[in-house]
Amino acid sequence: MADNPDPRPAQVPIIPVNDAPHAPFIFYEWAPAFGFTNGIVNLTLAANRACIGKDGAVLNEQVVVAHLRSNVQAALSLRDSLDKALLLAVPKGEGKSN
Repeated sequence: MADNPDPRPAQVPIIPVNDAPHAPFIFYEWAPAFGFTNGIVNLTLAANRACIGKDGAVLNEQVVVAHLRSNVQAALSLRDSLDKALLLAVPKGEGKSN
């Protein structure tokens, strides 16, 4: 211990608090609108919803499910996480070593 007066690691990973009862799950199928205004990145997420119309016919309509707003750093973090998640979705070739 005498060799290392500060036993703390150089960088500690930040783990968000699990507040599952209050955090919504957002399912979306597309991001139809986006923009950048006054330093804020904005995205609109949408999904399809089936419902019955007045005449009894089934209607498929697109509805907004979330409006995301963030600073640039948060948007870069989201993009990085999305890129990494999409890499996990890439099928690995059988018999090929990476």
